[in-house]
Amino acid sequence: MHTIPQWKFGGICMRIRVIFSLLFLVSANTYARKDCPIAVIDNIQVENAGVLYFQRGVWRKLGTLTDIGTKERFSALLAAHMAGKKVMVSYNNDNFNCNETDYTTNAIIVRTYKD
Repeated sequence: MHTIPQWKFGGICMRIRVIFSLLFLVSANTYARKDCPIAVIDNIQVENAGVLYFQRGVWRKLGTLTDIGTKERFSALLAAHMAGKKVMVSYNNDNFNCNETDYTTNAIIVRTYKD
């Protein structure tokens, strides 16, 4: 039976550990996001190609209309606003501060609620 020399086996194990560590870090960053509190939208402002919304006392950026997905998120946000329904808006950065005005960071998710 053929055996792998110990020095080669140790190198293979180290490579496998490094690969799994990198895969874990990449997949963990994929799910890092900040969900802002569920609330009604008070105001929506479309300015040039940018969409801003006012919720819970602060202005936040929804996105730029030329970016992929912004028109769809804007549609959901506008429908909820017109119906007086609550929404949850999420951002790609888990350190995003939902309690401060932010005109630069684009939202990634708009979730609407019936109640």
